[in-house]
Amino acid sequence: MPLVGKAYSATGAAWQAGPGRVYDRLAEVLVDLSPVPLRDRRVLDVGAGTGAASRAIRRVGGRPIACDVAVGMLAVDRRRRPPAIAADVRRLPVASRSCGALVAAFSFNHVPDPHRALAEAARVVVPGGAVLASSYATDDDHPAKAAVDRAAREAGWVPEPWVDELRQRAMPKLATPAAAVAAAKRAGLRAEASVIEAEFPDLQAADLLAWRLGMAAVAPFVASLSDEGRRRLSARALDLIGEPEVLVRRMVVLRARL
Repeated sequence: MPLVGKAYSATGAAWQAGPGRVYDRLAEVLVDLSPVPLRDRRVLDVGAGTGAASRAIRRVGGRPIACDVAVGMLAVDRRRRPPAIAADVRRLPVASRSCGALVAAFSFNHVPDPHRALAEAARVVVPGGAVLASSYATDDDHPAKAAVDRAAREAGWVPEPWVDELRQRAMPKLATPAAAVAAAKRAGLRAEASVIEAEFPDLQAADLLAWRLGMAAVAPFVASLSDEGRRRLSARALDLIGEPEVLVRRMVVLRARL
């Protein structure tokens, strides 16, 4: 398992307790943009994590199958989850033309060669099906990110090498509509992409703190702290966040119909 997969696997339930509130909503936005109806289709949820897209797929009547390299994420709430397989998004153990659609909610932007993941998506989806993928836009940001990172560093957090590698080598390759379409073209897909905004006006400072502390880059470090250490980190981060502005996430949505 790659280092990024190990980090996500170690994050486990902390993800759903924090980032889940954001990613559940973003998954619903992505699924609702499908160019084909997903009802009654077998839909492969690639990079399923704790199940955000799988739940969104079920909401519209689809039949999800979860796939993720991070087994620890797939294990969260296992009894209520769809069938799952552990696999790299670039080497799916799935038969060609066996799925009615594929959804990749913020997973293809974790690999340095997203065209390979998109080529696999094209392979497993039937003609007339769809490939949906989301990634963060280049200008997606929020002050809470820097605030929590600063507090974590003050508490002793040192980002693992995979964090910078992900941000510098992988994420930019799908961070604009033009880049996403180019990756899809390289994979043999005709696709369209656009930037979509999602607002979270109900999230308060404590919610933003939970969002950032539950991310895979920092969650294993937070789990290693004592109860007192976590309290101090949280208090410092909340002080730095202050009265937060509304969280708005800007994501690139790629849509392809086969």
